[in-house]
Amino acid sequence: MSKVFSADYEMPEYIVEHIKNILILHLLIGDEDEYYDCLHTAIDDWIVGSTGEAKELVDDYGVLNAIRLYQENYGQDFEVDDDDDKVYATLSYCIIKDYFNTNYSYEELKKE
Repeated sequence: MSKVFSADYEMPEYIVEHIKNILILHLLIGDEDEYYDCLHTAIDDWIVGSTGEAKELVDDYGVLNAIRLYQENYGQDFEVDDDDDKVYATLSYCIIKDYFNTNYSYEELKKE
């Protein structure tokens, strides 16, 4: 799978640290499947708790780049007919998840 833009994108450190801290708090993560479940929950929690930051993240990444990344990762067209907040939440989730899939792993969590 080729990366649209994410390999060069520098995720804001406060987002990375927030999600890593949640993952580290779940030290009982026993395997890689549990890691990805926890990662999903941690990203969702950040998005729900963010006030406008999801939109800022997508705008910084580039809306069209985020849509292309979504299409690459999920193999389907992206619907923009939804509520704006839902669109930004979905795209920011895709950006963050792709960042962690590329730059952080279950093995790295175990090291910390």
